[in-house]
Amino acid sequence: MLKRFAIFLSVLLLVLGGAGTYLSERSIALWPALTAHAGLVRLTVASMLAGMLLITLLQRVPVLGHRLGALLWLSHGCFGLVSTFLVYLGAADLVQALVRLATGIHVGPWALGVASAAALGTSLLGLATALRPARTRKVEIPIPHLPAALDGFRIVQISDLHLSPTTPWYQVEHLVNAANALRPDLLAVTGDLVDAEADGVRPKAERLGAIRARHGAAFVTGNHEYYSGLGRWLQVIRGMGWRILDNGHAVLEHDGARLAVAGMPDPTAAQTGQGPDLARALAGIPPEAVPILLFHPPTGTRAAAAAGVRLQLSGHTHGGQYFPWSLLVPSLYRHGKGLSREGGLWVYTSVGTGVWGPPNRFLVPQELTLLVLRSASGSLDKPGFAQG
Repeated sequence: MLKRFAIFLSVLLLVLGGAGTYLSERSIALWPALTAHAGLVRLTVASMLAGMLLITLLQRVPVLGHRLGALLWLSHGCFGLVSTFLVYLGAADLVQALVRLATGIHVGPWALGVASAAALGTSLLGLATALRPARTRKVEIPIPHLPAALDGFRIVQISDLHLSPTTPWYQVEHLVNAANALRPDLLAVTGDLVDAEADGVRPKAERLGAIRARHGAAFVTGNHEYYSGLGRWLQVIRGMGWRILDNGHAVLEHDGARLAVAGMPDPTAAQTGQGPDLARALAGIPPEAVPILLFHPPTGTRAAAAAGVRLQLSGHTHGGQYFPWSLLVPSLYRHGKGLSREGGLWVYTSVGTGVWGPPNRFLVPQELTLLVLRSASGSLDKPGFAQG
């Protein structure tokens, strides 16, 4: 574990060092007037990156993380701004080079100014979205040969909430009220519920226990549960009455029909000796039960489809969380966000109910998802969408 952490920290320092060097040196190159203050530019960038790293590490210290609220806001805000500016600066660099090549005119200061303004403006807009309560998104999923009793079965999905000291209480309260108003038959929590030690965030998590569903709540771990003190969090979640599906399943009896809800732990669980095992999760499901699967990352879909799973609920990607990073998701994940197909399997990947790190949701608003199962006559039936 120590060796793995050392490797991770070394890679992180290399990435931060490279990003910091590019930010400072290219800013100076684009705006030559900054040369007279080159030392101050480099010191400012280095201080921001070092502070972000230090505060993030301190957040993982038990009994300390929940006391860093203001510093976490500052650190995460800086991270969002810097990561956005890094991309815009690259675009400004390219535009300046092309203009200079074509016309010989140096437009570096203008390009840098536009990049800076765009990064600040989109970060503020993303902050405004991140501070709003999660919107409700309704998705109707047609499943061939679905028993009539399961037509209209309502699943509320919460994913990637990332409860932390910076999560506002009003968002938690809204989530409870909005979820209850949807009258779910099942609450499905697909990982990354928390992003901090249990000491200071536990009351927010326990408040979610007030969400009522006819068949209760099913929970699977995400990678961040393993970063945040898994053992203590599992005690909290069990205390809330939620089912923890750890390579297992529960068969729900619903008006004479049966729905099997299976779940696997995040692949990070392999570090503890037991990773995701689809065969084990599905073993023993009655043949008449309709199987659905909860799995944090939107992967393993081919195996799930081959095993006869009808619907997989995932998260993890955040849909990129904010532009321009949201543009990378389709190239990284086959089922990066929203509803998609894998043979006879529907896959729904939530863009997340909260935020991780940067309080930024520019063009990718967080969602509370209502999935409604519908009977379908064949595999070509199209799903329906509605925004709340």
